[in-house]
Amino acid sequence: MQKLKTRERIGISSPTTSLPEQQFIELRACIEEANHILRSLGNPKQPENPRQLQLKLASLINKHVKLNIAYQGMFKSLQGILVQAGRNYVQLCTGSHQRYVMFDDLISVTMSQRSSKFPHHTDNPYLSNKLNCQLLYNYSDTVSGNVRLLNRFYGIPLSVALLEQVGRKIRVRHAPNVEVSGILLDTTEQAIFIRTAKKRRTIERVPFEKIEIVCVDQ
Repeated sequence: MQKLKTRERIGISSPTTSLPEQQFIELRACIEEANHILRSLGNPKQPENPRQLQLKLASLINKHVKLNIAYQGMFKSLQGILVQAGRNYVQLCTGSHQRYVMFDDLISVTMSQRSSKFPHHTDNPYLSNKLNCQLLYNYSDTVSGNVRLLNRFYGIPLSVALLEQVGRKIRVRHAPNVEVSGILLDTTEQAIFIRTAKKRRTIERVPFEKIEIVCVDQ
């Protein structure tokens, strides 16, 4: 009787599934989560209020995911560990690189079955007695001095997130098979500024609206 109630609750249409009941429940939950994200991505874009999408994607942080993206009519997929979801971007760890992809280029985000092969981070650096005290007595200075805390509480754009990468080597793809590489000097709301590694060093300005992927070496 209990099994029948469980099947009714999760909507099993057929009793012939070969999966154990608990595995089927977990699989169904994962499918529902993925469908919810896909529905969010399929809704009309609301650039003035992307916070809901950010919060949904944040539920996949530390999971192995697959991103399907489209840029200037070209389609591709990226796989890796979802590190952060910001106001208008996701940050993906792919081997020895950190890759940033803008929301506008995302088609879908799905959790990979490989997630079970990666260790889950049980220690949350943002939940500790010391941090709680700092937030309680000195909220403004504590949050404003930490990019990740700013993102957690408010959601930050890619232009702000990249400030913690200033001084590091990056590669910016802004057209199919066209890249600019060098040292990240600065960012503004409109563009990234890179000092190239050419013989005659120059400063390249790459507008965010033209960026496909930003790649930072770890």
